[in-house]
Amino acid sequence: MKYVLRICIVFIFLSAKAYAQSPVSFRVKAGAGIASMWGKNTEENAKFAYKVGVGMEYGFNKTWALQPSLNFVSKGSKEDGKDLGKATVNMLYLELPVMLSARLHLTKTSNLVISGGSYMAYGVGGKTSIDVWLPIPGTTGFHNVHKEYKLNTFGNMTDGNMGCKRFDAGVGLGIAYEYRRIVVGLEGQLGLVKVHDGVSGLSELENMTELKDYAPKNLLMLVSVGYNF
Repeated sequence: MKYVLRICIVFIFLSAKAYAQSPVSFRVKAGAGIASMWGKNTEENAKFAYKVGVGMEYGFNKTWALQPSLNFVSKGSKEDGKDLGKATVNMLYLELPVMLSARLHLTKTSNLVISGGSYMAYGVGGKTSIDVWLPIPGTTGFHNVHKEYKLNTFGNMTDGNMGCKRFDAGVGLGIAYEYRRIVVGLEGQLGLVKVHDGVSGLSELENMTELKDYAPKNLLMLVSVGYNF
């Protein structure tokens, strides 16, 4: 019986050693920050943004690694039309970033990790809130009436939606500090795909070039905290 016990102990030891030497590890991460838009005829302001996700890392060696993840991300922007009103665009995505990272070893228990790569995302929900002042004719002339609207962010404008596209893609950069299994970092994303086509299909607005050439792309900056398993 003691030989069986010894064999089991050796098996457990070898399994633990193999796991410790495995190039694959996993992590969870959450972050918060700001999102906005950039591109032609965009004047959006930043809004609160967040993300939660899980990921893995495949280490090629002690320095280089590949880091794919699956995240749930909030993006969007705010716009203040001054006398016309204001709008808040909320966009919820399932996102797949793939980053190549370089780990710089600072001490035996801490590292500096610099990463860069690309991401793809698909819009799964979100609402756009619009507060406007509309001039309504009355017996004593025009007077402004406040109206509030809530639209689905994704979907065709002809169906009563905001008209944003679901697909998004771009590039990302990050820098993080690792202490044992805890990771604290700063991340940024630059979208390269137009998330809205403006109103280029409406011929009656042919003189409104700003609306026709509206070409917003996502912009994101987050502070994140993660844990490596």
